[in-house]
Amino acid sequence: MFCAETCAHACVCSVPSPHAASFLSPSPPLCSRHPDILCDVGEFHCHNHDTCVPEDWLCDGEPDCPDESDETDHVCAQEVVIRCPLNHIQCTGTKKCIHFNKLCNGARDCEDGYDEGVHCRELLSACHELRCRYGCVMTRNGTFCFCADGFEVGEDGTSCRDHDECAMYGACSQTCTNTYGSYRCSCTEGYILQPNRISCKAKQDPGDSRPALLIGGSDRIVVTHLNGSGLQPLRSLRVNGTLALDFQHNQESVCWVLSSESSGQLRCAVTRSLRGFTREQEIRTQQSLQHVEQMAIDWLTGNFYFVDRVTDKISVCDRGGDTCVTVLQLDLLNPKGIALDPLMGMLFFTDYGNVAKVERCNMDGTNRTRLVDYKIEQPTAVALDVVKKLVYWADAYLDYIDVVDYQGKNRHTIIHGSQVSATLHWFLPSTDRLLCGE
Repeated sequence: MFCAETCAHACVCSVPSPHAASFLSPSPPLCSRHPDILCDVGEFHCHNHDTCVPEDWLCDGEPDCPDESDETDHVCAQEVVIRCPLNHIQCTGTKKCIHFNKLCNGARDCEDGYDEGVHCRELLSACHELRCRYGCVMTRNGTFCFCADGFEVGEDGTSCRDHDECAMYGACSQTCTNTYGSYRCSCTEGYILQPNRISCKAKQDPGDSRPALLIGGSDRIVVTHLNGSGLQPLRSLRVNGTLALDFQHNQESVCWVLSSESSGQLRCAVTRSLRGFTREQEIRTQQSLQHVEQMAIDWLTGNFYFVDRVTDKISVCDRGGDTCVTVLQLDLLNPKGIALDPLMGMLFFTDYGNVAKVERCNMDGTNRTRLVDYKIEQPTAVALDVVKKLVYWADAYLDYIDVVDYQGKNRHTIIHGSQVSATLHWFLPSTDRLLCGE
């Protein structure tokens, strides 16, 4: 089973491999709550709850949802970032993209006629002089060469070369293979490629339990379906305090730390049926858990990693709690999020003390590397795509969710705007979805 931390300290559990890869379901809306339809990455969830359309079709002047919700003032007033596909151009003042082939073709494709005009005749000779290998684009700002779909203009400005679609974020849900003039998506073991030939979804064999969401609050632990229905209490908590929660895959058990001003306690329980806890036990550790705010479990060794909000340190205890050591404390003033990739032997964490940052180190604290320290103010959560080696984090002050690779490169903004401000704890489950909450 697989579990990862999220909203108000929650976990999602499902049968497939613990090495689950996934992507974010773009905004708007930030989360889909309908019980039947969940949109794929790069798709918009129509308000009728029965249809998904490509996000690129939002606010392009043409209604694509049956209820036309992709063109409403409410949707179009939000910050929808439009990235036109290769060989497309954006109509001025709109979010509509049109192909280069539609420029100067005698038909008005942009509402304001930006794609047509006297420049189409006046720049014709300039296009001939370029001697483009494939085609020439005439815009009101000048001329330039373009290539067939799947190709891009070479360094000389006229020739064509293969375009590496795999270099683009989100081209494939998991594995991407570039081919000449195209590309191919595939999935890792335990996942099935969806009809859109881009997204991967965890296999659901007969007899497997369905994915479920574990939510830890200040007074109880509950379980629900991914769409939010069927809420069922699993465990009441008699002492109010800060709850950190994670799931142990190979033992199918839930572990949690309940910390208060006077004490902290680590407990684990088996939950194979997700209908209740069995064999619950306390794990006594050699160090105090009084101020633990976050925790993560190394699914290979069973070691527990803790983030202490008072002493500003990250520590680790073995599965029995007999041995505990401080992994990181130097240059940590307000550590928040923590995530592990045991296969790579890496620990990722966020901190916003003197310098807000996302960092990476070995799981013993060595080889510490700063991944992000610019355009970042209050990183409060971090999660990993362990297949594609990507790091996601949420900034509660700047209101965004961004992603970089394990080397801190290829940064992209996934979501930006007021919807992110309350998303302090989140996860990337094995179902290719971002579930969120306040």
